[in-house]
Amino acid sequence: MIVKLSDIEDRLIVKGEIASPVFENLEEEQFTIESPVRFELVITKLDDNVRISGPVRSTVIMSCSRCLEEFSCPLETYLDIEVEPKRLLSHEAEVELRPDDLDIYYYDGDEINLDPLIYDEVLLNLPIRPLCREDCAGLCHICGKNKNVESCACSQYASTVLGEKLKNFLNT
Repeated sequence: MIVKLSDIEDRLIVKGEIASPVFENLEEEQFTIESPVRFELVITKLDDNVRISGPVRSTVIMSCSRCLEEFSCPLETYLDIEVEPKRLLSHEAEVELRPDDLDIYYYDGDEINLDPLIYDEVLLNLPIRPLCREDCAGLCHICGKNKNVESCACSQYASTVLGEKLKNFLNT
């Protein structure tokens, strides 16, 4: 969705959604968008800068990092960024970044494309180690059975070559 700066007097409220095909071009398919990404953003003009804030919601399907089962995960985040004109961007070879600089994006011309900003917000708020539930038991490290579904008779403490060497070292 493209917003023209001329359409913003002081404040503008933009509602919309981004369909899932936008998110299908990722190199690694770590998730699938189950429902469109919905947003309701307040765009406020501050001289040349523009502040964009508001909730971004969707539902994603991910694989659990412990049991590898797919599960549905609600994604709710709050976009809060500042956008500056590209002409204000420093063209020096080296620039020291301050913590405030990390929340600033840049626009070129008299339009701001909201899609990449929302896209980044969704990607940045995906869990790094997604869990289907907090108490997920995961897979058995010996037989590979899903411990959430069935238990196994494998020993909790399997001996490994490195473990045996360490045991021998400690016993001498």
